[in-house]
Amino acid sequence: MSTEEKIELKETNTSQYGIQDVMSIGYVFLLILGVLNQTIYYGILGINIFEYTTVLDVLISPIAVLSDSWIILVTVIGLVILMIGYFKLIRMFYDRLAKKEKYQKGKKKEKLDKVRASFNKKYAVIPFILFVMMSMYVGLGVGSGQKIKERINNFDYKYTDVIVFEDGEKLNTKIVGKNSSYVFYVTKEEANINIVPIEGNIKLIKKIKKEKK
Repeated sequence: MSTEEKIELKETNTSQYGIQDVMSIGYVFLLILGVLNQTIYYGILGINIFEYTTVLDVLISPIAVLSDSWIILVTVIGLVILMIGYFKLIRMFYDRLAKKEKYQKGKKKEKLDKVRASFNKKYAVIPFILFVMMSMYVGLGVGSGQKIKERINNFDYKYTDVIVFEDGEKLNTKIVGKNSSYVFYVTKEEANINIVPIEGNIKLIKKIKKEKK
């Protein structure tokens, strides 16, 4: 069997995974990353998030991280597009290289064929995208957690939210986290993070408008 036939055979074997299979595996991977991100972030703040997490929170955790800021979402989309474009350029480069006379036979041809085979796989770019996503989710968890912890310890933060309780009490706070069941916030009266259940306790949460300079 020739090297070219081997390349075609490898591509055929890879193609047995349909787009639905790839999306399913990708979603499971994102779930793991979402949980990992939340675990790291709240862990740095001294909170065991699993004590306050529901199944719904786990299922939406990847989306919650991405939707936290439009900058994060745009960055992720941009990185994915760049990775796909990079792989296409690499394949074009090696395809042109293969047409040169010195790569038509011998060890150089064998090495080049192996490289082309790896880049010509249908979903060859996926592992690289997953690595970038993992690095980003973990990095965001560590970076955000350390930044918030430092600000809390130094009381170096501004109130960003107003919590209105069911009894009518209003409280200016800095919300450092929220899920479907609990709100995590701090005030400048104490350095501890308050954890308050939403249902039957909180009536309204609204952002404090930024003062125009």
